[in-house]
Amino acid sequence: MVEAVNLKTGYTTGTCAAAAAKGAAFALFGGKIKDAVEIILPGGEDVSIPIYQIKRSKGKAFCSVIKDAGDDPDITDGLRICAELRMTKGHDIEIFGGEGVGLITKPGLQVKAGEPAINPVPKKMIRDAVREVIGERGAQVTISVPGGKEIAAKTFNPKLGIIGGISIIGTTGIVRPMSVESLKSSLVCGLDVAKAEGFDTVFLVPGMIGERSVLKHFSVHNDQVIQMSNFVGFMLKETVRRKFKNVILAGHPGKLAKLISGDFDTHSSKSISATNVISDILTQTGCDKETLDKCRDANTVEAQIQELADKGKLDVFNEVAREIEKAVSRFMAADINTGVVLFSMAGDVIGVSKGAKRWGQQKN
Repeated sequence: MVEAVNLKTGYTTGTCAAAAAKGAAFALFGGKIKDAVEIILPGGEDVSIPIYQIKRSKGKAFCSVIKDAGDDPDITDGLRICAELRMTKGHDIEIFGGEGVGLITKPGLQVKAGEPAINPVPKKMIRDAVREVIGERGAQVTISVPGGKEIAAKTFNPKLGIIGGISIIGTTGIVRPMSVESLKSSLVCGLDVAKAEGFDTVFLVPGMIGERSVLKHFSVHNDQVIQMSNFVGFMLKETVRRKFKNVILAGHPGKLAKLISGDFDTHSSKSISATNVISDILTQTGCDKETLDKCRDANTVEAQIQELADKGKLDVFNEVAREIEKAVSRFMAADINTGVVLFSMAGDVIGVSKGAKRWGQQKN
C-alpha cells in the first residue's frame, strides 16, 4: 500500500508497551539505563523508541514511554505507556494488565473474556523484546496506562465489553496517519499504480486483515490489493474513473456488511452496527430462534461468526456476500464487474459472492 504523503507515522500502543517492557528489562538485567530502545516491528523493521522515565529497585524495574501517534488524530496520543518488570523463578514471561488497561468481559474479540485487553501481536512483541534482554530467565511484566480509564470512556471499548481502560493493540506496530484528504490522496495512488502496471482487476480491502487474507487465498500481485480504510464509496468511484474491469471487495463482514444498509463510509460514527445487518439476514434466511437470539446478543460480528461456526451455519455469509455485491453494484451503476469475499479475523474465507466466484483465481 502507498503511504500517506507528507504525513508522519506514529507507533501503536503495542509498540510502546514493548519498548517500555524492554527498557525495564535493560534496567533490571542489563545494568545500563538507556535513553531509547530498539524494537523489531512485526514486519521486521527496527525502530528506536525514546524512553520517558525509568527506575529500578531490588527485583523490579519500571519504564515508561510517551505514545506518539505521528500525524494521526489518535485519542491515545501523548499517553504514558508503562511497564513494570519483576524477576521470577522459572523461564516464563507472564504479561498482566495494570491501571488503565482494559479488561475483556465479552466474547468475540481477539482476547478471551477475563483477560487484559492486550492483543496477541503486542503480547508477542512484549515477550520478544523482553526475551532479547533477559535470555531464558523468567519475568512478570505489568503494562499500565495512567489516564487510560478516562480515555477509554470516550471510545467504543465499553460497548465492546472492554472495561476499565484502553486496549493495547496494533498489527503492524505503526500508526498510519488518517487525515482524510491526505489519506484519500494516498489511497488512489495505489489504484494508479495498479492501472499503470496493466492490471484490470483490483481488490479493495479495509485494512491489514483483508490484505493478508487476499494474498494468502488468491493468485494476485501485491499491487492489486489496495487498502481503502473506511472510504469504500470514494474508492469504488475512483475504480470506475480508472476503468478497471473487475473490483473485488474483500475483508471482515464487521466492515463490509455495513454496505448493505447503504453506509459506504464505514467509520463507526457514520454507519450502523454490522451486527444488526447480519441478524436481519439471519432472520430472512429462516435461522432458528436460539441461534438468532445469540447472534442478536453478540457484541461483535466476530462473535456472531464464532456462534454460527459452532452451529455449522457459516454458509449464511455467502448470502451476506451476495447482498453486499448487490449493494455495491447499485452504488456504482457502471460497467464494471463486482465481487465480494468475506474473511474471519483468523483470515479464513467464510463467504464468497457470485461475482467473486466468476472471477476465480483462488489458490488451491
